[in-house]
Amino acid sequence: MKQKARELLIKTRRRLFGPNVGNNISAFAGNGIDFAELREYRYGDDVRRINWNVTARAQKPYVNVFNEERELNVVVVFMLSGSIYFGSVRQKQEVMAEVLGLLSFAAVRNSDRVTTLFFDEGVERLFKPTKSQKSLYAALEHSLSVEVLGKRCETAALVDYLLKGIRERSIVVLVGDFYEMPDFSTLAARHELYVAIVRDRFEEEPSFEGEYDLLDPVTDRHNRIDIDEGVLSAFRERIRSHDEALREHFAKHRIASTKIYTDEDPFIRLKELLK
Repeated sequence: MKQKARELLIKTRRRLFGPNVGNNISAFAGNGIDFAELREYRYGDDVRRINWNVTARAQKPYVNVFNEERELNVVVVFMLSGSIYFGSVRQKQEVMAEVLGLLSFAAVRNSDRVTTLFFDEGVERLFKPTKSQKSLYAALEHSLSVEVLGKRCETAALVDYLLKGIRERSIVVLVGDFYEMPDFSTLAARHELYVAIVRDRFEEEPSFEGEYDLLDPVTDRHNRIDIDEGVLSAFRERIRSHDEALREHFAKHRIASTKIYTDEDPFIRLKELLK
């Protein structure tokens, strides 16, 4: 496992610290998060600070002005569940580890502090805030070696922990497969929230028939099921309905999200998420 962690570390750092700076993941949005006022745009202002709603109403550009610029506190949450122990191309757990590495090193590259939290029914492990690249390797290695079978991420307990444990407004990135419906409304009101959903295409579009003895990786229960096209169609529809409810919840509370499949390059999806 240490060898795999080293290989992933090398791959991650090559993407973020290579010569092609323009291809790197953007810095996290949120610098200067203490809002002060609006003023008209001046030549040289950062276009990312344009307030488009006010600009549209006033018919001339306005920008957001903040009280201070400061380093960000970035919290990456690795949501532990038995369901991430699966993959037809790569295991979801490995892809989530790569996402963790890319996010963490992107933040450190931007001179921000990174906290890494592994959570199931409670805190499995917490890596304290750091700006050191060396310190991130331990979290990356743990993400690949931690036992996930039989575990379930309790999102209500996670939200409660983050609300009580993070006092300053922070960037919070949740990484998991999100097969349960969460309520992130209060968390999104307090912090700047991003969600990376890691899935395998076979999970969403299964194509096999017959009688199977299936093991639930979360509960460790065996179920013998006779699977036909009717069962598969109902399952696919259930997944689509669940994901649509997720999208609506994220949109309502202005939570940025992306879905990353195990046959995709997480780097590309994260670049889109953080634009």
